[in-house]
Amino acid sequence: MKKKRLLLLVMCVMGLASMAQQPPISHIETNNVRATILGNGSVFVPQRGTYYEQWDTYHNDCPTWEVPQGSGKETIFQHSLWFGGLDAADSLHLAALRFGQSPEGNRGAINDYWAGPLKTADATIDLMTALKFHRVWNLTRSEIEQFIANHGNAGYQTPEDILTWPAHGDAGYTENLAPFVDVNGDGHYNPADGDYPDIKGDQCLFFVFNDCFSNHLESGGGKIGLEVHAMVYAFDAPNDEALNNTVFVNYKFFNRSSNDYHDTYLGLWNDWDIGYGWDDYIGCDVQRGSSFAYNGVPVDGDGQPWAYGNNPPVQVCTILAGPYMDADGRDNPAYYGDCGALFNNTHPMDKYAYNGYNFGNGIADDERLGMCGFMYHVNSVGINGDPSSAIQYYNYLRGIWRDETHMQYGGNAYSGENVVGPECNFMFPGDTDPCNFGTNGVAPNDDYNTNGKYWTEEECNNEPTDRRGLTMVGPFNFAASTTQELDYAMITVWKNDSQSALERKGEFIDHIRTLFNNGFGK
Repeated sequence: MKKKRLLLLVMCVMGLASMAQQPPISHIETNNVRATILGNGSVFVPQRGTYYEQWDTYHNDCPTWEVPQGSGKETIFQHSLWFGGLDAADSLHLAALRFGQSPEGNRGAINDYWAGPLKTADATIDLMTALKFHRVWNLTRSEIEQFIANHGNAGYQTPEDILTWPAHGDAGYTENLAPFVDVNGDGHYNPADGDYPDIKGDQCLFFVFNDCFSNHLESGGGKIGLEVHAMVYAFDAPNDEALNNTVFVNYKFFNRSSNDYHDTYLGLWNDWDIGYGWDDYIGCDVQRGSSFAYNGVPVDGDGQPWAYGNNPPVQVCTILAGPYMDADGRDNPAYYGDCGALFNNTHPMDKYAYNGYNFGNGIADDERLGMCGFMYHVNSVGINGDPSSAIQYYNYLRGIWRDETHMQYGGNAYSGENVVGPECNFMFPGDTDPCNFGTNGVAPNDDYNTNGKYWTEEECNNEPTDRRGLTMVGPFNFAASTTQELDYAMITVWKNDSQSALERKGEFIDHIRTLFNNGFGK
């Protein structure tokens, strides 16, 4: 008996060590993008593990968001999820990740997210379940079609990720996890009956993670009770340039705690590197619900093998459909160009039609938020530097600097030259906010948005450098035992013979949004 207990203890220690040192890894690579996916809340990140001590060297060998595939060049160094809200006592609960960097400077050593679902009764997870879900399921449309055509045929071998598809949780966890097609309608996933995973795109990665397996050593925030079902997918579309350079992410958020959260925000944090990472600019397109990074000089880098040279792309992060708004019993009207109708006291939530989803579709209370804010921060310890506490992460999600002052329109959105006010929610919107959605209907000061004067990095004469941006959605409510959802797209845009990548990005975003809104033609 003692030997069995000792063996179990050794296995637990080894399991914990494995989870700490090597998150589950896979790749999306069906089109022009090869993206590294970690199943623990860091979606596009450099691989870790063997090269843990040589992060930057290995990062150059195995890019996060390699585009084109095989080029060794990338547009994203790291991308991750931030999520936070207040409970009934106004206590902050927050999970956020940047580099997982320990106080000693070791990147990847700590985390706020871990693999696996949470028990529905108390938002906990046991080690064996955590180890079971310490993986990413990776399937293609072709594999699914072959399974459907060949199931039951002698000699056909069903792919492991179809056999092990995590459709159901164990005792104490939710009954239904990964979506599947129930061929015989018995409510139970069984490939022997012909059941198969219900995936999106031509290649799909599925994984489950949570914020409760351990303490939040990255952000210092209190546990949320957050369970996330993630599906990352892409299409093999050589005849559709925009789609062939896009990866989609769907998150389903489950509140397994007993807390009703209010003033909840989520953010998509990007450490952009357009090839050579120290000559970049950033901006946002408010109406299209997108943030983006682009080269701040005509030629990227100075001959480095990972630089794009004279053909730098633009990297876009587009909110397709965010969390659901609170029910008001109405089909909130769509936005058709009437700025005045956005800002009214009777129905203040109508303004989110500006870049939201499902507005004016004839269905009440299915409206979803779009991008609600965008800001950058710099690699420093200053007022607009990296967050170092839970409240600083949360404030950034609300457009508030480290000294608890709100972003101001113009300049660096804090103080100094070109900062003109009023308070704002979007940095560097250019000419994409004619209704002043980002300043709550109030026109910016100092003639901005008139006579061709728009707030951009170029207008401010900023020095191009390394940029970190946060695309924000909220506020929304997240009650106990409820679900929220997020759909977004990461789009890489290239120049053509007559237009720069920056000039083409609007066309790419519009096309991807139309495809998503139409269910990709299904």
